[in-house]
Amino acid sequence: MASVVAPKERDKFLAYEHAATIQTDEGKVKPLFDRLVAACEADRDNQCALMKSSVEGGRYEAAQLRMRAKSAGINKLLALAAAGGELARQETSVEDLARPVADNAKRLEMLHAYQQKLDKLARKPGLDADALIKLAKEQASVQSELEQANGEAAHLLARMNLDILNVTIQSRERQSFWTPVRYAAEGFGGNLSSGIASVVTGLAYLLPWLLVMALAFWLLRKLWRKVAKK
Repeated sequence: MASVVAPKERDKFLAYEHAATIQTDEGKVKPLFDRLVAACEADRDNQCALMKSSVEGGRYEAAQLRMRAKSAGINKLLALAAAGGELARQETSVEDLARPVADNAKRLEMLHAYQQKLDKLARKPGLDADALIKLAKEQASVQSELEQANGEAAHLLARMNLDILNVTIQSRERQSFWTPVRYAAEGFGGNLSSGIASVVTGLAYLLPWLLVMALAFWLLRKLWRKVAKK
């Protein structure tokens, strides 16, 4: 059964991303896609969120989903996907976020310290209007950087606490004796029009050369007659 690494076995700075390819019968791609979407939307306990999805119809059906959830939720989604067909491929990649987390924490520490210095400076008496304007601009700039750093910290925390799962669902054709014949019949009109178009295109390229060859033949024949009379 498909599964991912349990939380207690993980380093807290590691971010996991999983990928699975499911092959299922014709006509079952969209139903399985819908079940996975519904399961993710209903799984509030594991904070499941659908990040991206797409469905392709036609002869060769396919669907793709990108979801984010706790590892327990990812296991549930993998089990549901595998139950809807054949698990043809599964892989997991891990990203170590220890350095980005440490760098961002250091950046936050420096920004907070700088913000405190600016606040202390703003409380000093005797500052002229020009100095106050420059100080206010610097405080606004530091506040903006703090918000960005806090947003990055939240993003890194989510990446470490929530796994990402990419699921690809492919149609597994049931080939019968008449399947190739049916496909050929379905494409007959398109193939016929493409063939006619190719003939017309070929004639368009060939016609100038035919005219040149006809003119050359007429000139050579006329020259031959002159030589023969002599």
